[in-house]
Amino acid sequence: MSITSFRAVSVGALGGLAAFLALGPAASYGAQLFAALIGWAGYMQFGGKLEGLKKSIPHHLCGVLLAAVALVAATRLPYGETIGVAAWTAIAVAVTLVLLVLASKLPALAEWPVSLAAYATLLATTHADDLLALAPNNPALLAALSLIVGAVFGYAAEQLAEALQKLPLPGQKAPSAARS
Repeated sequence: MSITSFRAVSVGALGGLAAFLALGPAASYGAQLFAALIGWAGYMQFGGKLEGLKKSIPHHLCGVLLAAVALVAATRLPYGETIGVAAWTAIAVAVTLVLLVLASKLPALAEWPVSLAAYATLLATTHADDLLALAPNNPALLAALSLIVGAVFGYAAEQLAEALQKLPLPGQKAPSAARS
C-alpha cells in the first residue's frame, strides 16, 4: 500500500476521533471541530512533521488575536453609534487585516494566509460578548486551543500513517523502504 493510502486511513480515523470528541465528550468544554480542522490544514500547509507544528501555532495565535481585537473594537468601542455598526466593524476588520499581512514581515508569521484562516475561524465561531471574559469559555481561547489541537491531530495522523506503512502486510516479508 502507498503512503497516501495509509495517510487516508490515519486522517479518516483521527478526523473521526476529533469529530467524536468535539461533538461529544469535549463539547461541554467548547471544543470546535471547525477550528480543529482549520488548525490541521494550517499544519499541513507548512509541510507537516514537527516543523509544521512549530510553524503553524504562531500563525494560528496571531490570527485569533487580531480577530479578537477586531471584534472587541467593533463591539466595545462607541464609534459604531456614531458612524454605524457596519461601518465601524468594517474599519476594525480592515485595520486588523492590514496588521495581519504586515506581521508576515516577521519570519515566524511569514505565511499570512494561515493566520487569515485562523482569523476567520474566530469570526465564524464566536460570540463577541464573551471575548473580554477571563474565563475558560472565552471564545478566543477556545478557538486558539481548537486550532492547536487540530494541528496536533494532523501531526498524530502523519505519525500514524508512517507507522502503518512500516507494518508488514499479510503475506509480505517486510515493507519496502521506497514505497510512496
